[in-house]
Amino acid sequence: MTLDERNLPAVIWAADARRAGLQSVVRGSAFMRAARGVYVPVGTDLSDPDVRIAVAAAGLPPSVVLGGWAAARLHERAAADRRHGAPLVTFDGTDGTGRGRPQPVLLCAPPRTRLVPGEGRRLLRSVVPPDERTVLGGLPVTGLLRTAFDLARLADRTTAVAGLDRFRALGLLEPDDLARMIAGRPRWRGVDAARAALSLSADGVESPRESILRLLWMDTGLAAPWCNAEIRDLSGRFVARVDLLDPHLGLVGEYDGAYHSSAARRSADSLRQEQLEMIGITVIRATAADLSSSSRRRSWQQRLLAARGRAEGAAAEPRRWRATPTRSR
Repeated sequence: MTLDERNLPAVIWAADARRAGLQSVVRGSAFMRAARGVYVPVGTDLSDPDVRIAVAAAGLPPSVVLGGWAAARLHERAAADRRHGAPLVTFDGTDGTGRGRPQPVLLCAPPRTRLVPGEGRRLLRSVVPPDERTVLGGLPVTGLLRTAFDLARLADRTTAVAGLDRFRALGLLEPDDLARMIAGRPRWRGVDAARAALSLSADGVESPRESILRLLWMDTGLAAPWCNAEIRDLSGRFVARVDLLDPHLGLVGEYDGAYHSSAARRSADSLRQEQLEMIGITVIRATAADLSSSSRRRSWQQRLLAARGRAEGAAAEPRRWRATPTRSR
């Protein structure tokens, strides 16, 4: 589409504006600078992940593709569209600390490409062959498997595991395929981290907070829990679907997000917990506050270990429940 004043895109590369003779328009009061050589309408939220992706992608050479969380977000959106608008929950361009610190957009470029990282960009000198790239939302991105591989090897552990969990939950990733890619590239940067992230990922995870909680759980030395398992009493009556479950001890970990903050929801959660405890299940809960700092996370882990002690006592009694693992759909 030809650039003209009547139909300006939301993100404008200065070189395009110059070729169209619209420098005065983008440098006027209606636009503001988003990055070097990139302009957006005044009032645009520059922290919005989609805006950050569009700004980073402005004016890229054809040999460069978006990777990392940006590519993952576009793949997540495509999957969400196929599921009739399922929410984007994982790839928001922040790190895995729970503090929401923004991460730069990854640009994969061949070694000789003339490109500098710039604001909000991270440059990775890496060739992406045609069979490992695609186009989503009009932008060139790494394909699904390459995106998962790069996330697993380049992101921090929590972000990497949460990303792989999300791809598995959406049915976008077969772990064996990623394992083969990792095995086939033993000298690539971060391959050991990728292998570790894959081993920690799981099916059935429904939010990044569940991923964080599961990692904290396993970091205490407890066995990997089941995710979103269904618990029934011995008569077969459904009792609850829980976030994390040790199927041997009957120890449950639950994350209470904003959805659980209303009085009605808290009342329902209390009743649900009572029903679980009546059949011998031990429950420990977590909120965003428990994940907000290293000290709070350690405190939650101490509570978890104390709950394990209580669960071991309950496990000595005859079992009054049974559980069924839930796999991603």
